[in-house]
Amino acid sequence: FDEIEFFNLLIQKLPLDSVEILLKNKKNNLWTDNERDYFFSNYSSLKKEKNTSKKLEGIKIAIDPGHIAGNHAMALIEGKNLKFSKKNYPQLKKDSILIAEGILTFATAQILKAQLENDGAEVFLTRSENLTAFGLTYDEWLIKNKNKFLDSLFASGKISLSKKEALKKKNKKEFFYDFFRDIDLVKRAELINKFKPDASIIIHYNVDEKNHNWEKPTTKNFCMAFIPGAFDAKILQTDIARTNLIRLLLSNHLSLSEKLSSLTVNEFHKKLTIPIATKKDADYLLNNCKYASKEGVYCRNLALCRLIQSPLVYGECLYQDNLNEYEILSKTDKIYFGIKTNDRVKQVADAYYEAILNYFNE
Repeated sequence: FDEIEFFNLLIQKLPLDSVEILLKNKKNNLWTDNERDYFFSNYSSLKKEKNTSKKLEGIKIAIDPGHIAGNHAMALIEGKNLKFSKKNYPQLKKDSILIAEGILTFATAQILKAQLENDGAEVFLTRSENLTAFGLTYDEWLIKNKNKFLDSLFASGKISLSKKEALKKKNKKEFFYDFFRDIDLVKRAELINKFKPDASIIIHYNVDEKNHNWEKPTTKNFCMAFIPGAFDAKILQTDIARTNLIRLLLSNHLSLSEKLSSLTVNEFHKKLTIPIATKKDADYLLNNCKYASKEGVYCRNLALCRLIQSPLVYGECLYQDNLNEYEILSKTDKIYFGIKTNDRVKQVADAYYEAILNYFNE
């Protein structure tokens, strides 16, 4: 236990795969004085000195705008789109309404980035509009990288020949769902960890899981947030997952994530006037999550919750398919910080912004 402070220093300053190697070599031995002296001399400063002239001066914040789509064609491939039409919902005021979650999250991230930078924060976004975390569109990645990426995985023994050939034969949508979305998430975590943020904000918009195909509105609407935890036996078979579990147990990342997430959920509730989800309000909350000690905050074994090495909030602010939400979310009738969007997206960005201010200035 007297090595925990030293361990926290390592996980804030070194890539997680380096920490994993160090722990494997260390085994049950104590760190030597020479090892401690070396790391303390090379990584002594944990944070920049804060300049009080701006509220967030010296603070580094990573923002991940959930999903990829900057257009509805890509949203259809992702399966993160809503399409309401008069055929399925005769009360619709227009012939049809399209909503792409990736467009909403990116607009929210841009507004939030501008707000935070105005207060002196250094902000990093994991993707640009309609691009993957690899800096390419999905179509570009398929053309330039798909075959060589799969060949490399096969050559390193990470996938079998049959798996490689099966993946190569999948169509764009199948390949995205079965393979690409997972490696994109890993890349996002790598980019965030390289940035070494003081906090990470993962932006998502939710839907009613029981609203079949999301072709017409639902009356349900809840806000919530996810933090790391709820590890299962299968995921803990990997060394990297066990290393992350040790990090969460011995660092303050879990408790600070709960704090940031609770502040965020409360701002969602206050600014958006949306009820906070309880466990009974969604099957995934009941079956796949652990209830944290704060209202509306749940431990969930999502890839980004597990892989990001900083306090984080994985926010789910509202239900896009809600009867009172869908129409305004489909609009681009307002401009904030040069971003064409709508009032509801601005309110969501404001909720994250206030939560971040409260988190760093309490």
